[in-house]
Amino acid sequence: MNQKVLIVDDERTLAETIEYNLQKAGFETVCAYDGEEALKIYKKESPQIVILDLMLPRLSGWEVCRNLRQQNGQSPVILMLTARGEESDKVIGLEMGADDYMVKPFGMRELVARVKALSRRLVESDDEQIHSEETITIGPISLNPEEHEVYLSNGKKQQEVKLSHKEFELLRVLMSRPGKAFAREVLLEQVWGDDFFGEQRTLDVHIRWLREKLESDPSNPEHILTVRGVGYKIKG
Repeated sequence: MNQKVLIVDDERTLAETIEYNLQKAGFETVCAYDGEEALKIYKKESPQIVILDLMLPRLSGWEVCRNLRQQNGQSPVILMLTARGEESDKVIGLEMGADDYMVKPFGMRELVARVKALSRRLVESDDEQIHSEETITIGPISLNPEEHEVYLSNGKKQQEVKLSHKEFELLRVLMSRPGKAFAREVLLEQVWGDDFFGEQRTLDVHIRWLREKLESDPSNPEHILTVRGVGYKIKG
């Protein structure tokens, strides 16, 4: 089954051009031209990938991104588009939950290549989950790869923790080798793929999100630790 892409951009000509090129590449597509329409279409169509412009009428791309990341269940991968090349916009986009970003103007070949890269990582991740092992438990954190669920124990109680697709995959890699220090480059390759176009800042943002959801004191983490000069590990 082909993956579905939601294209959100108030420039109709650009949105239709993107749609045409992605359909030629074998994707199913649907378009929205403002932020509120994007959320309505997302709930109806459940696309796996969202191409999201930042500057939208009615509801900004930042707000749409934040809303998508708060959805129950597995959220989509998001490729954010911005007309600005400023570093602050890129950082804000990543912190809001974007998996990748492109600065306008861009070439259609590159955009299609990036969407294909995101698509491949989704497929590879799904395949890994099908053949995954049983639940992994490290300290208070339990991860079930097959059910795509994470639980946090607090005494005798267990609370389910909702993670985005990338957050889950990052935690899964860390928990696969408790105590092992993973180099930043290795984590980026295993979670985002060796054809990732973004920056290492993406990894730092996702680690921070995991700590906020799993650590009692995210600023002084006890489980997801930084290894200076190397990367990150989960305490065994």
